[in-house]
Amino acid sequence: MNCTKVIYDKLSDYIDYFKIICNEFNPLGKLFKTSSSYYIYDTGTNKVMDCNEIEYYILDSIMKNNVDTLVELKEKFNENQFFQALENVKASIENENILKSQKEPKFYSPSHFENLDNMLDNKFRQVVLELTEKCNLRCRYCIYNDDYDEKRNHGTKNMSKEVAIAAIDYANSHGDSEKGISVSFYGGEPLVNFDLLKYCIEYSQKTIIDKKLSFSMTTNGTLMTKEIAEFLASIENLSVVCSIDGPKDIHDSYRKYINGNGTFNDAIRGLKYLVLAFGEKAKTQLSLSMVFTPPFTSEKLIEMQEFFNSLDWLPKEINKLITYPSPGTLPKDIVLTEEEQQNNALGDWSKTLYLDTIKNNTDINFFTKKIIEDSFVILQKRPILDDPSLGYPLNGCCIPGSRKLYITVNGDFLVCERIAGSPIIGNVFTGIDKEKIKNNLVEEYAHKSISKCGNCWAARLCSICYSSCYTDGKFDIEKKLSNCDGVRQLLLENLSLYHECLEINEKKLEYLNDAVMI
Repeated sequence: MNCTKVIYDKLSDYIDYFKIICNEFNPLGKLFKTSSSYYIYDTGTNKVMDCNEIEYYILDSIMKNNVDTLVELKEKFNENQFFQALENVKASIENENILKSQKEPKFYSPSHFENLDNMLDNKFRQVVLELTEKCNLRCRYCIYNDDYDEKRNHGTKNMSKEVAIAAIDYANSHGDSEKGISVSFYGGEPLVNFDLLKYCIEYSQKTIIDKKLSFSMTTNGTLMTKEIAEFLASIENLSVVCSIDGPKDIHDSYRKYINGNGTFNDAIRGLKYLVLAFGEKAKTQLSLSMVFTPPFTSEKLIEMQEFFNSLDWLPKEINKLITYPSPGTLPKDIVLTEEEQQNNALGDWSKTLYLDTIKNNTDINFFTKKIIEDSFVILQKRPILDDPSLGYPLNGCCIPGSRKLYITVNGDFLVCERIAGSPIIGNVFTGIDKEKIKNNLVEEYAHKSISKCGNCWAARLCSICYSSCYTDGKFDIEKKLSNCDGVRQLLLENLSLYHECLEINEKKLEYLNDAVMI
């Protein structure tokens, strides 16, 4: 018998098997590498499995539905090793149920559950009050500036006491008795309307008596006084996010008063008031928010890191959040080169530092660490399935109107403060519009997205939510899809870095088990 024919008959059996898999299922997944290993992420089960080089290329042929190329691939490897790899891949498909994503997946959207009404009626968790449209600053990257078309410009209205009371009453009557209620203050600059803020806290404490109650606010810090800081520190379960972009030259280049003067001196003074007033609580109840502005360089990040390290009065444990400016918000006189637009210095710098801490087994204490930690928590806590499910989660979407509501100065319900062009889904005086949530948010989002998401390897890990999908109050599928390539690329980089860290020091990542997924 011709030995070559035996070999190719044997190979044909594997090819036929893999073709059946491709015909019956949608073999979704993503291959990726670290510096020393090969891996496959399987979309259907959310599993990550290591593989050798030969298995890596075999899996690639299957996922591309191009298994006939295995004939050519065989010539590149040792025969025994190649057939062992084929058998290993087949065994993994059969025993681990990988590459068996369903042909016609669905989103398991909240409205498919019988308890959606209960979620809206009894599981409400956070009310965000737009106390004022006014702000004493004119930050050059602000979403309310004249250069940004998707949000209102700086306004002049304050929220009335009647609207605030109605919003808090709504939260109380629909609140989650187990997880409690959070009352958050937003603007504009909420301290412009401090009297209402103070009243809302006192009213909430007086009326919300059967649920755990917490408060939070975001402030630029410039209007903070010793007295205000001491009042805030006296409130149980109140946290404050302060906007500080770094040292004076960096902060003042974008965070300016209406007259064009820099705000650093007043902002840092306000932060000091808060740190002093909160004392030990400052470590957990204060956090810093900063925007990384042009020029996007590692030198700038080093300057910011050195600045925060130099503040001996600032607790090192304070959480620090950093982001790029929202797309479209930079002033029209800021012209970025193509290199600057594509530069991800923030991500690259953070990844390098994180990997160094894992290799050296040192403390993870650089100020941009949360960027990496947030992406790693998604991977660390992802649900692993024994069998591929027909349903995918609705990307990173919450249940609109249940997790939180943003209340405008007029009392309108918006899904979230982050959504440019958010649809109005109710009002404090008329209640929430359940049908609009079910039909115009959840179902429309799922119906228009599934054809693309159902064929995307990143469907179970995707963080895209309503915040990047609306224009003038209407779902915009093209706007959503414009974010997909960037999200997939970031997820691929995160998968590689995360598993690189696991290879080096798996125990070093155990602290992520205690992190809260937002």
